[in-house]
Amino acid sequence: MMSNSYNDGEPPDVDTEVEHALEHLKTAERELERAHEAEHRAENEIRKAEHEIEEAVAHRNTDIIVNSRPREIHGHVATFEQVVQLAFPGGAADQNTVYSMTYRHAASHPHAGELGPGGKVEVKNGTIFNVTRTIRS
Repeated sequence: MMSNSYNDGEPPDVDTEVEHALEHLKTAERELERAHEAEHRAENEIRKAEHEIEEAVAHRNTDIIVNSRPREIHGHVATFEQVVQLAFPGGAADQNTVYSMTYRHAASHPHAGELGPGGKVEVKNGTIFNVTRTIRS
């Protein structure tokens, strides 16, 4: 009898090995798909939680200082026009009145600066605004 290259054993059943490897591959692909689905669910939950946090923060009041007087605003963003009304309640906007404004200790970057008409700044408790009204003659 001739000696074979399989050390006198039976040759490996290639078809069985391939089938086993294909089953293993299918199992791994199913596990990967489940992992992707779990990842997507987790990402959606994170987005929902972030939105809930943003909503909760946006609906709180913030204590600010306007021309040395304590004031309270809704939310965490102050607009130029909103702060002008806090500084000069009922002040009519006309062509002869100009307002200028500075702020400091803000939550946004930069933490201090000037704010102009149409501008807004992210505030935190203790943000300070100085508003000046100039009437042109």
